[in-house]
Amino acid sequence: MMKKNKITFWGVRGSFPTPDHDKMNYGGHTSCVSIETEKETLIMDMGTGIKNLGESIVSNPNSPSEINIILSHYHWDHIIGFPIFAPLFSDKYKINIYGKKDDVKLKEIIKHMLNPIFWPVSFDDFKAELNFYSIDNNEIKISNSMNIKSQIHHHPHGALSYKITSQNKMISYITDCEYLSGEPNKKLIQFVNNSDLLIHDAHFTVEDLPNHKGWGHSSWKQAVTMAQKSKSKQLALYHYSPNYNDTQIESVESDSKKAFKQTIAAKQGLVIYL
Repeated sequence: MMKKNKITFWGVRGSFPTPDHDKMNYGGHTSCVSIETEKETLIMDMGTGIKNLGESIVSNPNSPSEINIILSHYHWDHIIGFPIFAPLFSDKYKINIYGKKDDVKLKEIIKHMLNPIFWPVSFDDFKAELNFYSIDNNEIKISNSMNIKSQIHHHPHGALSYKITSQNKMISYITDCEYLSGEPNKKLIQFVNNSDLLIHDAHFTVEDLPNHKGWGHSSWKQAVTMAQKSKSKQLALYHYSPNYNDTQIESVESDSKKAFKQTIAAKQGLVIYL
């Protein structure tokens, strides 16, 4: 049977881009992952990785005209790619952006980014139809075959975990998540239980994590524990510290595989079919 979900990692770095020679294997772009089916395009986060994704979408005449984007939270490394997303400049596209309810409305957050002090492009320059939605009831129905649920987790100012059911497969997305007790919490384990693919923050090594309490991130070992306890079939490590080079991430992947064989350290350009 043909696998119907194409999952592509366009940016896997945390905090800020890292165009350094020793980080090219895993890539320097910040958070952006897409799930594409025959009829849907779903994007998780709008870090700098969304630039290449946008160019890929507009260059493909068969790409769906409706694009859905879900945001984990509004820190720069998860939204900064928005103004350079190519489909914004084409009237072929309808773009729906979903984010958590916050002190400021999502549209106002984007509007603030587009203040001419910061960027020379305004809403008036966009040709696509743009819709902004606050996630209220924790469920988004994209289509009959794609459904999304969300749950808040701990991060400075809060962030959302997502569980995406698409073509009868389950993809979970947990980034920028800090486990205050040191162990994944039961509520989140239940939320992502039996994921076909778990994409999880692995910002720090086990050694570095204790020095960064309050930063809102996980270690690779916590990601592995989450995969084990949630009985996930596959784990993709994600959102690496901008300080870690390729050799360090390779070492993290190697250690992770010893504990949970079906682990892969996601790199820019990685494609997984489900």
